[in-house]
Amino acid sequence: TTSMSAGAVYMLRTAGDWAMADADAASTSTGLLAIALGSASDNDGMLLRGTATISTDPGDVGQILYLSTTGGRLQSSAPSGSGDIVRVAGYKLRNIDGWNDDSETQIWFNPDSAWVEIA
Repeated sequence: TTSMSAGAVYMLRTAGDWAMADADAASTSTGLLAIALGSASDNDGMLLRGTATISTDPGDVGQILYLSTTGGRLQSSAPSGSGDIVRVAGYKLRNIDGWNDDSETQIWFNPDSAWVEIA
């Protein structure tokens, strides 16, 4: 897959390519998750589990991070809309450039294979 956003969360599709993960539906959030390490999965790789740097700040240090309803992102609150998928994706470790700097965030990415769909 090309034209990827480094640091964004993707899901492996049955066709063998990566699509931006989104908690709005099971079809975009319940498969194998990974973080893009560059703009092309075959050249730059995909992080399946480990420490990652993302460009958004999804919450406070130590918080659980869930797959977001905004494509490719993580958030500190569980999605709550009807049809949303609640899936733990990791934990926030720290802001890289200082305690309150939102420019880059280090996370522990460890997606749970369990998920729940909100009725």
